[in-house]
Amino acid sequence: MNNRNRQQRCHMPDISALLQKASDLGNALAEHPAVREYHAAQHAVRADADAQRILKEHEEQLNRIHQLETKNQPIEVADKQKLRETEAHIFSNEALKRFTRAQTEYVALMNQVNRTLEEPLAKLAPAEPPQ
Repeated sequence: MNNRNRQQRCHMPDISALLQKASDLGNALAEHPAVREYHAAQHAVRADADAQRILKEHEEQLNRIHQLETKNQPIEVADKQKLRETEAHIFSNEALKRFTRAQTEYVALMNQVNRTLEEPLAKLAPAEPPQ
């Protein structure tokens, strides 16, 4: 190790306690019911051939509409109807409904965790950005 690396290591605070807290948070999240349900719902969608077909059809229709928009071409009523139909199929499939509910709860939980993590960090930020 050269002198510069040795000096940098001496000035770097020990982060092992911080990493342990991060690991503890990760473990707590892994045990939370919303996280467990989210991962179980993901697995259920992957295992459901009908859900996979519906998602594929929906993605294809979204891509078709996006391509038309990109080319400034009109989007036909039939294209809009097909998109509505694929969306209705999403909401009628039990695995996809379960996933949608679980994803909503998971995102809400993660947003709460992120806001809580950011609160003390926000106090460090200057009131006005430097000019």
